[in-house]
Amino acid sequence: MKKATHFICESCGYESLKWFGRCPSCGAWNTARQVAHVESERPRELVEPVSLTNVVAETKSERVRTGFSELDEALSGGFLPGQVVLLGGEPGVGKSSLALQISCHLASMFKVLYVTAEESAEQVGYRAARFDCRFKDNVVVLSENDPQAVLNTLDNSYRFLVVDSLQAMYSEQVGAYPGSVAQVRTAASLITERCKQLSIPALLIAHITKSGEIAGPKMVEHLVDTVIYFEGETNTDFRVLRVVKNRFGPSGEMCIFEMTELGLKQMDESFLIDVEEPPAGNCLSCVIEGSKPLVVQLQALVSKARSVSPRRVSNGYDLTRLLMLIAILERQTRLPLESRDVYVNVMGGLRITDTAADLAVACAIVSSLTEISLGRTAAFGEISLDGRIRPVHRIKNRLDALSKVELEKILLPVSSDLANNCRALRDVRSLLDVLGVRKVDSE
Repeated sequence: MKKATHFICESCGYESLKWFGRCPSCGAWNTARQVAHVESERPRELVEPVSLTNVVAETKSERVRTGFSELDEALSGGFLPGQVVLLGGEPGVGKSSLALQISCHLASMFKVLYVTAEESAEQVGYRAARFDCRFKDNVVVLSENDPQAVLNTLDNSYRFLVVDSLQAMYSEQVGAYPGSVAQVRTAASLITERCKQLSIPALLIAHITKSGEIAGPKMVEHLVDTVIYFEGETNTDFRVLRVVKNRFGPSGEMCIFEMTELGLKQMDESFLIDVEEPPAGNCLSCVIEGSKPLVVQLQALVSKARSVSPRRVSNGYDLTRLLMLIAILERQTRLPLESRDVYVNVMGGLRITDTAADLAVACAIVSSLTEISLGRTAAFGEISLDGRIRPVHRIKNRLDALSKVELEKILLPVSSDLANNCRALRDVRSLLDVLGVRKVDSE
């Protein structure tokens, strides 16, 4: 056994054979930590190259279902053999609960190894009893934080692996403290390599930093096959799971859960909109998240400004885009918005990035300003700087999603895919004609 010593920056993971005071990569001071890496003198086994035709013929496309149909759809059908998924989220959002519920569901088909590096086995058992999980006999709990011990336990008798969490793993050979760049990278690479060898899917739970990114080196996200983020506000029980990377399917997919006393429960999109007819300042829209159309409700409140500088507040909708829409409405429609406070909110606490919501936001602002109720109206379309309403992609999918909601009319860009209750708009000035707005008092 050969023992090599080098230095690693705790902030960015930069490696050097010599000690450094300031990291040449990130510029941080006094972050160099000495790491001893033990290299084996035993030569590695050579891997024979194979033809791509043979690989395609032998590849198994059978996916393992998670027990949540929405999550299976977001993962393009479930877990593939050997797929390594990195699950990140804030403390208390429900990462461990989701992993335990998936493990108990998969235990109905095969054995599952649940590695808990932060909790004791009794704590995991208490949560499983509270969730009333079935098939608990096939879930083997290993309270261990040494990645080498995990590899020694993991064999072909297990068909699924959960590691909770990656930042709590500690290897004595690395020498750094738990959660450091070197420890996280070593644990992730060792576990990923073993899962690939045994064709066992794995779910690795990870913490996130204050900036909202997964803690540790960025290389960890490159090592794994899929990266998903679990998001949720402290004042609501709703949780949003977003797939930001997926080697075996499209990224950008999302699904919604509700945290209950019995665990996580998947939700449909009906809670995002009002069942009753909304008052002025509300407008429905259909946005695309990944490949999934979502019917959402946009709310706007326009009030007289109490200061020289009017306030513009947005919750769930991009604030920069809101400022642009207000400027467009002022220029193209002469509406007196320069002296008004404008507040925009996406109902349900959802954050949207689809520019197709522009038209619905504009409708909600005009409706609140004029106090004209839109009724059961939906709108989607991107608004350009010159006031034109531009077409958006997947109009048919949006109309199909909106057909499930009782609507009076749908406002959309000029398109050939028009239903009976659709009204095509060319610019924001025509929007005022549709809403019946003639003149608004500037006072």
